[in-house]
Amino acid sequence: MRILKLAAIFALAGFSAQAQTTENYPVGGATVTEEQPAEIVRETHGDWEIRCATATETCFLYQLMLNDEGTPVAEFSIVKLPLGSEAVAGATIVAPLGTLLTRGVVFAVDDAEAVQYPFSWCTRPGCFARFGLTDLLVSSMKSGSNVNIALYSIANAQKAIPVTASLNGFTAAFDALENQSQ
Repeated sequence: MRILKLAAIFALAGFSAQAQTTENYPVGGATVTEEQPAEIVRETHGDWEIRCATATETCFLYQLMLNDEGTPVAEFSIVKLPLGSEAVAGATIVAPLGTLLTRGVVFAVDDAEAVQYPFSWCTRPGCFARFGLTDLLVSSMKSGSNVNIALYSIANAQKAIPVTASLNGFTAAFDALENQSQ
């Protein structure tokens, strides 16, 4: 799942990653090849990792989000966008197949008002929601405790699946990411 998410984040930030390996998927009788850049964990700050593509040295923040039982449910990645962009950072949430796409990703920092972001596409590893993080939202994440996310399953569209991303170490990780990209 991380490999395709990484490609989505790079696309959001305008980067293109060089592939080290490829994976083939049959799609409608044809074979689609997806490039898979390798990545390393460069640093860890609290619950956030700074991961970098080895081919391009492009780095991003990463956290695997767990449900109440400790089972991995979604991935959360953040990349800093170029200066002058409307958003200061781009976020990608990757949810598993079987997620109800019409409900989107419901996203809130602590007890703030929740915002719904749509899913953009799904592939074999999961469904992707990409959205911009404004300076104000990043500031609230730096002073917050958690990002609360609600996903919905196609098996039970009425019951939200709560997922939490800890903001422990977010400020240090985001600031370190800014320092690396300058």
